[in-house]
Amino acid sequence: MSKVTMSDVADEAQVNKATVSRALKGDPRISSATREKVWSAAKKLGYRVDTVAQGLSSKKTSLVGVVLGDLKASWSGAFLSGVERVLSRHRMDMIVKEADGLHASGDAVFHRLVDRNVEGIIWNARATFSNVLELPLVSVGDEHSDCSMRVVHDKGAVCRCVLSVAGERAVRYISGDNPLFPYLFELQREGNGALSIYDGTMPASLLDPEDVLLCCDPVWSKGIGYMCLDWGAFDAGGIGARCVVNLVKGKGVRPKEVFIAPSVYIGGERITC
Repeated sequence: MSKVTMSDVADEAQVNKATVSRALKGDPRISSATREKVWSAAKKLGYRVDTVAQGLSSKKTSLVGVVLGDLKASWSGAFLSGVERVLSRHRMDMIVKEADGLHASGDAVFHRLVDRNVEGIIWNARATFSNVLELPLVSVGDEHSDCSMRVVHDKGAVCRCVLSVAGERAVRYISGDNPLFPYLFELQREGNGALSIYDGTMPASLLDPEDVLLCCDPVWSKGIGYMCLDWGAFDAGGIGARCVVNLVKGKGVRPKEVFIAPSVYIGGERITC
């Protein structure tokens, strides 16, 4: 079976090929009636837009780079799912890279994405880089100076939420190699009893669930009975994607910072920070 071409769609819709091209690209000069007629014809014939050819002609690739510091992290799948959910609605795709600052430097990863002609980047890694080309770049989680927009924790809200859970108890912060909430170290204090916060690591032995706050996926923590501080990876990925789409397309809300408020889960019940 031969491949359906744009000319076939034009014949079916009884318009010229240029009109088909503009209609499929969403050109505002094409009326809604004509656009609907073109899309109906394309759907009927099973026509698929050649994104490579479209990118060559428009010099746009509809590609977004997504950089994570650790692809093995338990939350990385949820983060990428949030990104994909938004990008797919805008007919955009992502290229995922890892930059841990050791095996893959930030600058090396950045330039590899530039070589792939990405239109924007979502950066969720502590590896440093220099955005010399000033690409539309959204930093999620870390406050990089070379970004266009930042998606960051509402640190004040998170700290108040954790202190509320701790009550009058002492607070101990135990960090692993890739902590999600490093600023919680500042909450350490003395008191009767203790709430131990494990960020990027696990308790060495089983402790009373009421005395442990894990920084991890709430589904996983619920299975072992510990409280959980979830930074909302799925929502963060989705917000980061919406920000980069707005930057690439030059529309929508584009503040310098967007704040996200993680949640605490106690006994499976969500408490928003």
